[in-house]
Amino acid sequence: MSRPGFRASLLTAMSIGVLLAACDRSEPETGPVTATPKPAVKAPSLGDKFVAAVSHGKSADAIGVHFALGATPQSGQDLPVAIAIVPNVEFSAVRAHFDAQEGITLISGGELAPQTKAGPGKNIEHQLVLRPTVEGVFMVSATLETEGADGSVSRVFSIPIIVSPPAPDPAPAVPAPVPADPAPAPAPSSG
Repeated sequence: MSRPGFRASLLTAMSIGVLLAACDRSEPETGPVTATPKPAVKAPSLGDKFVAAVSHGKSADAIGVHFALGATPQSGQDLPVAIAIVPNVEFSAVRAHFDAQEGITLISGGELAPQTKAGPGKNIEHQLVLRPTVEGVFMVSATLETEGADGSVSRVFSIPIIVSPPAPDPAPAVPAPVPADPAPAPAPSSG
């Protein structure tokens, strides 16, 4: 014998299923397509060493940040970081501010002065110098402020830095053992 609550639930589920199945029964539009895609502008080559910074949101469509480390990050050693800001649309101005979290000291390059007339095919180059103080995984934040058709927009990107422990000092060279002078042979006896 079935329960009334089960019947009501089954009837409700079937009704919802029928309604959902009927939702997309429209005929496809066969009208002419009027949108023409804009040709993509090829950005100048960044080289094999550059990688994209992580975008916070969907801001990489309008502008991107790429970086290349000048050396293996090691605590206590200065680390040059090449930055390439790659606009994909026209901007009347682009400026950037870089912040390092605890564990990395920003030695130079914390600010990029406003760059005018930035647009596709016009990469903006910048240089940071960081000094990691401890080993670990750290983030350097890049905040880009752009002025363009969308007004003034701030976009945030993260640059991950994985710091190794300091390189061990090379072990001092151990000289090869010098064989001891052999003991003098006994003098021949006369007799």
